[in-house]
Amino acid sequence: METLKLRIGELKPVLILFYLSFMGCLSVFAVQMYLGLRFQPLICLCSMGIIFGIYTSNRFTDTEEDFTNDIQKALFFQHKRIYYALAIAALGMSLGILLFQGKLNWLHFLLIGMGFCYSYRLVPWYAPARGFHLVRIKEMTFIKNLAVSFLWGGSVFMVPILYSAARVSAPFTLIQLGVGLFLSTLNNTLFDDILDEDGDRVAGIKTLPTTWGSRNSLRLLWTLDAAWLAWVGACCALGKIDLPHTLFLGFLGLYPLAYMGLSRLGRTPKAWIDFLMESDLLYFSLGLLILSLR
Repeated sequence: METLKLRIGELKPVLILFYLSFMGCLSVFAVQMYLGLRFQPLICLCSMGIIFGIYTSNRFTDTEEDFTNDIQKALFFQHKRIYYALAIAALGMSLGILLFQGKLNWLHFLLIGMGFCYSYRLVPWYAPARGFHLVRIKEMTFIKNLAVSFLWGGSVFMVPILYSAARVSAPFTLIQLGVGLFLSTLNNTLFDDILDEDGDRVAGIKTLPTTWGSRNSLRLLWTLDAAWLAWVGACCALGKIDLPHTLFLGFLGLYPLAYMGLSRLGRTPKAWIDFLMESDLLYFSLGLLILSLR
């Protein structure tokens, strides 16, 4: 048993990637069920492959900050270059399947393009001290959080809709669900930056916490979450959304307080905090599946 625990601990960096990829697959499946679409496993698997490819390749471009924030993760991928090859293969196979099925569309190229721009210096940027130069989206203060949140909040719904050419009913409620996932992801990514503030400072990466401070970044998240809860309550009171959707959307605004609170107490291992942060997709998917049964 002790040997198994050690082995799992050693594989934790890649297990988190597989977990996140599977959660993306589950989210697309949940949206299909929520919209009443026919289950199409290929689009779920292709989504999983794209997510795995993007996030895994990113592990090989974050080496400097990872050595400060999570040296175990940095050393793991430094000696496991095979995962970089698997990431490229997953992207290639996903695109190949979509192309063969005639389902490859602009959104897939946007996802992959944003993924590479997030990890590699491909975006032209101007700074008074350096002039025009190339940067990663990851290096663009707060923009990277908004970009990642927008892609998750939009693509999880848009991928199955575009794949099946479905007509959307109740667009207002659907938009609220997308915004709820956007906010949930924003909490995830920005709080992750707060946890990684020391490593990002060493690597010279200007995240919101390194430029504005962790306390102010937390206040921003709490303000956004409070505003979201007030908005959801107002929509319910005005009859724009029903009670089940109100409870679910409210949960999306409250859930980040769980992992933030545990982290601030300082007694929960960071691995568990990371797991709870990435589990926002799990609860999002379960919520949609429950709503689809109504």
